[in-house]
Amino acid sequence: MISLLKKEIVFVGDIFTPFSQCLYLEKNDTAGRWFEFNETYSHSRFPVLDNKKRVVGMVTSRDVIGKDIHMPIEKVMTKHPLVVQTKTSLAYVAHMMVWEGIEVVPVVDQSNELKGIVSRQDALKALQQMQRQPQIGETIDDIVSRNIEVVEEENEEMFCQTKVIPQMTNQLGTLSNGVFTTLITETVRRLLLQMKKSEFVVENLTIFFIKPVPIDTDLKIRPHLLDAGRLYAKIDVELYSGDRVVGKALMMAQLIDK
Repeated sequence: MISLLKKEIVFVGDIFTPFSQCLYLEKNDTAGRWFEFNETYSHSRFPVLDNKKRVVGMVTSRDVIGKDIHMPIEKVMTKHPLVVQTKTSLAYVAHMMVWEGIEVVPVVDQSNELKGIVSRQDALKALQQMQRQPQIGETIDDIVSRNIEVVEEENEEMFCQTKVIPQMTNQLGTLSNGVFTTLITETVRRLLLQMKKSEFVVENLTIFFIKPVPIDTDLKIRPHLLDAGRLYAKIDVELYSGDRVVGKALMMAQLIDK
């Protein structure tokens, strides 16, 4: 199964825009060149290359707005920008771009020579397509997610329920820490989707284990949305075994525009 799961990993090299289709600036260009590119391209972030096509900087609107159009790009660019390689996982890149608020990242080789670019829009779109594809191998997260059932109550609130199966336990036969985290994250995802919110990235998650949860326990996971804005959501989650609280969590999530 491990070999099958490895094939499911999508890399930057699978979706990036190659060098031949990229717009880039050179160190000797002026700020005026950025304005020319900005009028004809879908983003405002461009790599800056030296005479060997190596990435030495990035230029964004923040760098050039208000500057003299004759000023050399080298004087206004951001040096040592974030870069990735073709074998970097797409999931990592998407998370990094959302977290840092970056719309485009250069793709380079071992010598830092530009091979292309990857955009945040393309990365998130590819991840969404992956989620719709049938899986040829299952991870623990897949198993946990498949065994969660959403229940809507008469007051229009929702909760999730599941049963602790052997794959969800640790060596002591109780619910593992990793599965507990997955249950929390998956329940929050379903809550936000029900409320027509976007996908999200976990920014902070605080977990409290109150009671050990043995195998074959029927669990109820009840989320409460404490606060939600355009970019962030704060959610409190409680896990119940019968009427007894066995765990709690507080999550801060950064929302992703679709």
